[in-house]
Amino acid sequence: MEVIKDRYSITELSGYLNVTDHTLRYYEREFNLYVPKDKRGRRYYTPELANIMYKIKTMRDEGLEIKAIKKILQSENVITEPPPVVTEDISVPVAKHNYGENLVDIKTFFQEFEKQLTNSVALEVELAKEHMTNELNKTKLELGACLENNIRRLESKLDKHFENVDRSISMWREKNKDSLLKRLKKKVFK
Repeated sequence: MEVIKDRYSITELSGYLNVTDHTLRYYEREFNLYVPKDKRGRRYYTPELANIMYKIKTMRDEGLEIKAIKKILQSENVITEPPPVVTEDISVPVAKHNYGENLVDIKTFFQEFEKQLTNSVALEVELAKEHMTNELNKTKLELGACLENNIRRLESKLDKHFENVDRSISMWREKNKDSLLKRLKKKVFK
Protein backbone atom coordinates (compact mmCIF):
# COMPACT_ATOMS: atom_id res chain seq x y z
CA MET A 1 0.00 0.00 0.00
CA GLU A 2 1.41 3.35 -0.99
CA VAL A 3 1.03 5.94 1.78
CA ILE A 4 0.30 9.43 0.51
CA LYS A 5 -1.30 11.10 3.54
CA ASP A 6 -0.15 11.83 7.08
CA ARG A 7 -3.37 10.43 8.58
CA TYR A 8 -6.34 8.35 7.53
CA SER A 9 -9.82 8.08 8.98
CA ILE A 10 -11.17 4.61 9.68
CA THR A 11 -13.52 4.96 6.70
CA GLU A 12 -10.70 5.98 4.35
CA LEU A 13 -8.43 3.15 5.46
CA SER A 14 -11.17 0.52 5.33
CA GLY A 15 -11.92 1.73 1.78
CA TYR A 16 -8.27 1.48 0.71
CA LEU A 17 -7.90 -2.00 2.21
CA ASN A 18 -11.36 -3.15 1.11
CA VAL A 19 -12.35 -4.27 4.61
CA THR A 20 -15.04 -3.10 7.02
CA ASP A 21 -14.54 -0.62 9.85
CA HIS A 22 -15.36 -3.49 12.20
CA THR A 23 -12.45 -5.53 10.78
CA LEU A 24 -10.00 -2.68 11.44
CA ARG A 25 -11.22 -2.35 15.04
CA TYR A 26 -10.90 -6.14 15.43
CA TYR A 27 -7.28 -5.98 14.21
CA GLU A 28 -6.60 -3.15 16.68
CA ARG A 29 -7.78 -5.33 19.58
CA GLU A 30 -6.17 -8.58 18.41
CA PHE A 31 -2.77 -7.07 17.66
CA ASN A 32 -2.82 -4.65 20.59
CA LEU A 33 -2.42 -1.61 18.32
CA TYR A 34 -2.83 1.87 19.73
CA VAL A 35 -4.80 4.06 17.31
CA PRO A 36 -4.85 7.73 18.35
CA LYS A 37 -8.05 9.75 18.28
CA ASP A 38 -8.63 13.38 17.39
CA LYS A 39 -10.36 15.93 19.62
CA ARG A 40 -13.76 14.64 18.53
CA GLY A 41 -12.86 11.07 19.49
CA ARG A 42 -12.51 9.79 15.92
CA ARG A 43 -9.74 7.33 15.13
CA TYR A 44 -7.00 8.35 12.77
CA TYR A 45 -4.35 6.06 11.40
CA THR A 46 -0.78 7.22 10.91
CA PRO A 47 1.13 5.98 7.84
CA GLU A 48 2.91 3.42 10.07
CA LEU A 49 -0.40 2.07 11.37
CA ALA A 50 -1.83 2.04 7.86
CA ASN A 51 1.15 -0.06 6.69
CA ILE A 52 0.73 -2.48 9.62
CA MET A 53 -2.96 -2.86 8.79
CA TYR A 54 -2.00 -3.45 5.15
CA LYS A 55 0.47 -6.19 6.18
CA ILE A 56 -2.12 -7.85 8.41
CA LYS A 57 -4.76 -7.74 5.68
CA THR A 58 -2.32 -9.11 3.08
CA MET A 59 -1.29 -12.00 5.35
CA ARG A 60 -4.95 -12.76 6.12
CA ASP A 61 -5.70 -12.78 2.37
CA GLU A 62 -2.86 -15.32 1.97
CA GLY A 63 -4.61 -17.56 4.50
CA LEU A 64 -2.45 -17.01 7.59
CA GLU A 65 -4.14 -17.29 10.97
CA ILE A 66 -4.11 -14.51 13.56
CA LYS A 67 -1.61 -16.38 15.80
CA ALA A 68 0.85 -16.78 12.93
CA ILE A 69 0.51 -13.13 11.92
CA LYS A 70 1.14 -12.07 15.55
CA LYS A 71 4.35 -14.12 15.66
CA ILE A 72 5.57 -12.64 12.37
CA LEU A 73 4.84 -9.07 13.44
CA GLN A 74 6.44 -9.65 16.87
CA SER A 75 9.57 -11.05 15.25
CA GLU A 76 9.76 -7.90 13.11
CA ASN A 77 9.20 -5.78 16.27
CA VAL A 78 6.11 -4.30 14.67
CA ILE A 79 3.92 -5.30 17.61
CA THR A 80 4.70 -6.35 21.15
CA GLU A 81 3.07 -8.72 23.59
CA PRO A 82 0.33 -7.02 25.57
CA PRO A 83 1.31 -6.34 29.18
CA PRO A 84 0.05 -8.91 31.69
CA VAL A 85 -3.22 -8.07 33.41
CA VAL A 86 -2.73 -7.14 37.07
CA THR A 87 -5.35 -8.71 39.29
CA GLU A 88 -4.12 -7.54 42.68
CA ASP A 89 -6.17 -5.33 44.99
CA ILE A 90 -3.91 -2.41 44.06
CA SER A 91 -5.75 -2.00 40.76
CA VAL A 92 -8.96 -0.83 42.44
CA PRO A 93 -7.50 2.18 44.27
CA VAL A 94 -5.49 3.08 41.16
CA ALA A 95 -8.67 2.96 39.12
CA LYS A 96 -10.47 5.12 41.67
CA HIS A 97 -7.55 7.54 41.73
CA ASN A 98 -7.52 7.75 37.94
CA TYR A 99 -11.28 8.16 37.99
CA GLY A 100 -10.93 11.07 40.38
CA GLU A 101 -8.22 12.64 38.22
CA ASN A 102 -10.44 12.21 35.19
CA LEU A 103 -13.28 13.92 37.02
CA VAL A 104 -10.97 16.78 37.95
CA ASP A 105 -9.81 16.99 34.33
CA ILE A 106 -13.40 16.98 33.09
CA LYS A 107 -14.43 19.57 35.67
CA THR A 108 -11.44 21.76 34.72
CA PHE A 109 -12.28 21.34 31.04
CA PHE A 110 -15.90 22.42 31.60
CA GLN A 111 -14.86 25.33 33.80
CA GLU A 112 -12.46 26.50 31.11
CA PHE A 113 -15.12 25.93 28.45
CA GLU A 114 -17.65 27.90 30.50
CA LYS A 115 -15.15 30.73 30.95
CA GLN A 116 -14.39 30.82 27.21
CA LEU A 117 -18.07 30.66 26.35
CA THR A 118 -18.86 33.45 28.82
CA ASN A 119 -16.05 35.59 27.41
CA SER A 120 -17.20 34.88 23.88
CA VAL A 121 -20.81 35.79 24.69
CA ALA A 122 -19.69 38.91 26.57
CA LEU A 123 -17.59 39.96 23.58
CA GLU A 124 -20.51 39.39 21.20
CA VAL A 125 -22.83 41.36 23.48
CA GLU A 126 -20.28 44.19 23.70
CA LEU A 127 -19.88 44.24 19.92
CA ALA A 128 -23.66 44.23 19.43
CA LYS A 129 -24.01 47.01 22.01
CA GLU A 130 -21.33 49.06 20.26
CA HIS A 131 -22.99 48.48 16.88
CA MET A 132 -26.39 49.52 18.27
CA THR A 133 -24.88 52.63 19.89
CA ASN A 134 -23.28 53.58 16.56
CA GLU A 135 -26.57 53.03 14.75
CA LEU A 136 -28.45 55.12 17.34
CA ASN A 137 -25.92 57.95 17.05
CA LYS A 138 -26.15 57.79 13.28
CA THR A 139 -29.96 57.89 13.50
CA LYS A 140 -29.79 60.82 15.94
CA LEU A 141 -27.59 62.74 13.50
CA GLU A 142 -29.96 61.97 10.64
CA LEU A 143 -32.97 63.01 12.74
CA GLY A 144 -31.16 66.14 13.88
CA ALA A 145 -30.39 67.11 10.29
CA CYS A 146 -33.97 66.35 9.29
CA LEU A 147 -35.33 68.45 12.19
CA GLU A 148 -33.01 71.33 11.31
CA ASN A 149 -34.25 71.26 7.71
CA ASN A 150 -37.88 71.20 8.86
CA ILE A 151 -37.28 74.07 11.31
CA ARG A 152 -35.61 76.14 8.56
CA ARG A 153 -38.53 75.48 6.21
CA LEU A 154 -41.02 76.47 8.91
CA GLU A 155 -39.04 79.62 9.74
CA SER A 156 -38.97 80.51 6.07
CA LYS A 157 -42.74 79.99 5.77
CA LEU A 158 -43.35 82.05 8.91
CA ASP A 159 -41.10 84.83 7.61
CA LYS A 160 -43.06 84.90 4.35
CA HIS A 161 -46.34 84.87 6.23
CA PHE A 162 -45.27 87.76 8.48
CA GLU A 163 -44.04 89.67 5.45
CA ASN A 164 -47.48 89.18 3.87
CA VAL A 165 -49.18 90.33 7.09
CA ASP A 166 -46.90 93.39 7.28
CA ARG A 167 -47.59 94.17 3.64
CA SER A 168 -51.33 93.80 4.19
CA ILE A 169 -51.22 96.10 7.21
CA SER A 170 -49.15 98.65 5.30
CA MET A 171 -51.54 98.51 2.38
CA TRP A 172 -54.53 98.92 4.70
CA ARG A 173 -52.90 101.90 6.40
CA GLU A 174 -52.14 103.50 3.06
CA LYS A 175 -55.63 102.90 1.87
CA ASN A 176 -57.26 104.17 5.03
CA LYS A 177 -54.79 106.93 5.77
CA ASP A 178 -56.86 109.63 4.13
CA SER A 179 -60.12 108.51 5.69
CA LEU A 180 -58.55 108.40 9.15
CA LEU A 181 -57.25 111.92 8.75
CA LYS A 182 -60.65 113.13 7.63
CA ARG A 183 -62.37 111.54 10.58
CA LEU A 184 -59.81 112.94 12.94
CA LYS A 185 -60.23 116.40 11.51
CA LYS A 186 -63.97 116.15 11.81
CA LYS A 187 -63.75 115.22 15.45
CA VAL A 188 -61.18 117.80 16.27
CA PHE A 189 -62.75 120.68 14.36
CA LYS A 190 -66.34 120.22 15.11
